[in-house]
Amino acid sequence: MTKVLIAGCGDLGQGVAQHFVAQGYDVTGIRRSGTYFPDGVKGITHDLTTLPPEQWPDADLVYLIMTPTGRTAEAYQAAYVDTAKALVAAYQHRRQPKVIFVSSTSVYGQNRGEWIDEQTKAVAASATAEKILVAEAVLSESISSIALRCSGIYGPGRFRLLEGVRRGDAWSVNQWTNRIHRDDVVSALCVLGEQSLLGTELPAHVIASDGQPVSMWEVKLWLAARLQVPPPLPDTVKLTDYLPTQGKRIVPQALKQLGWRPQYPSYGVGYESMMDDYQAWLAHMSAGL
Repeated sequence: MTKVLIAGCGDLGQGVAQHFVAQGYDVTGIRRSGTYFPDGVKGITHDLTTLPPEQWPDADLVYLIMTPTGRTAEAYQAAYVDTAKALVAAYQHRRQPKVIFVSSTSVYGQNRGEWIDEQTKAVAASATAEKILVAEAVLSESISSIALRCSGIYGPGRFRLLEGVRRGDAWSVNQWTNRIHRDDVVSALCVLGEQSLLGTELPAHVIASDGQPVSMWEVKLWLAARLQVPPPLPDTVKLTDYLPTQGKRIVPQALKQLGWRPQYPSYGVGYESMMDDYQAWLAHMSAGL
């Protein structure tokens, strides 16, 4: 039976795990804390960096899906580089699995509206992005791996932008923004995993984004209208203020060539799908529950 390991079985990992359980695969999940795992998943609660190599289960496919505890280089070192090294050490003297690593489009340091795809060279412009690139290299130099570089993930329970618009937080200078719905990240991970198990030749890194780069002000204006709150803009705004001068525009190519299509192809479709849950969350918070 094909064995799949979800190393980092949180929100994204649980979605992937459920998919492969439904396919009849042998699925194991590891998470640093907590004991919840989807039905059919063998659960292990342990920090990956201290899990003895012999306790990593045999696997045909491993997903490494980590979340840093902060936005510092040290936090990214622990979340990405150290766990990548632990994975390599665990399988270096055993049958090696194929590995899919959840990375980030922050590794592209371009910030003047450039168009980005898989052919674009990743040049980190921050210490945290550099750590992610180091983790990618740790894996690719020692094991068969693919880095799925995700743009900003939003979706169920991810209400930070909605809350900022509702509260009327001040807007910074307009810039290009790229995003992908949580469910579309999960489907992209599943497509890559299935193709990898089939032996399909895949690129070393793949971009996951909805392919609809948009200005941040456009997104916030849409949300403000939908939430029926006034945008915190002055009475007079110059046309040039609406034109993004920073950020990058990301388009995925490799996933589309594999037949993947996002269920939420634009921010409007994605955020509209979240509105009922967001209003329920607001009511819950207002009631102090």
